Amino acid sequence: MAARYYSVVITDCGTGIVHSVMRPTLQRANTLVIVSGGSVDEARLASETLTWLEANGFGELVRNSVVALNTATQATLLVKLDEIEQHFRTRVRSVVRIPYDPALAAGSVIKFNELNKQTREAARELASEVVGSIIYPL
Repeated sequence: MAARYYSVVITDCGTGIVHSVMRPTLQRANTLVIVSGGSVDEARLASETLTWLEANGFGELVRNSVVALNTATQATLLVKLDEIEQHFRTRVRSVVRIPYDPALAAGSVIKFNELNKQTREAARELASEVVGSIIYPL
């Protein structure tokens, strides 16, 4: 329905990927952004989401997806981030690291111009990857 009025529709699935409304949403999607935290446990959950999508007929969508690797704390181990990033690169189109930023960690309204320069650059890269996956799907 929204496609009648908008050329791009972005929806947040939250944690409800198995909700009944998600199958038709996924069937119409060109790409997904899967957000993973920088911990092994958070990466495992994101990876399980990808596995569920593949097992339920959305393998091509997974391969054309982007993982946003969110560094939510200053203490995130870069060695583990490298390993996590390499894992996701074997499964999806691209991975974009979102650096730690106090403005994001606060969990409130995000004002783009108040983000650190590196965070703004990462957000632009993420947007570019999403648009690229729509224009030039794998």
